[in-house]
Amino acid sequence: MLAATDARRNRVANSAQTAFYSLKALILHMTPESDKPEKLKRITAGARMHRPDVLFGELRDLGISLPLELAKRMRRFDWTTDLRYETGRRDMGETVALLKTAKAIYDWVEGQLP
Repeated sequence: MLAATDARRNRVANSAQTAFYSLKALILHMTPESDKPEKLKRITAGARMHRPDVLFGELRDLGISLPLELAKRMRRFDWTTDLRYETGRRDMGETVALLKTAKAIYDWVEGQLP
């Protein structure tokens, strides 16, 4: 039972990280070459960059808008760095929704890359 709980917790954490790293990869990819070192430092430091509104702002600064449906889906969840350390069970429906949202974000980002 403990192994199943750990696996479920890891899926939730990994889904959140996949979604955020996908957006951060797009942000970095679209950043002018001369600004990349500073942008990389900024988007990889601290919990602030795990807030959807902050990432949406970074995208907007680059002239990119996340589709409204994906933005709404991201706002439904508590996307914190604490997900990596949570113990116990999460609601299965929330876990599945988070996985689907992460996959949709990944797919959308992949479509934005040349």
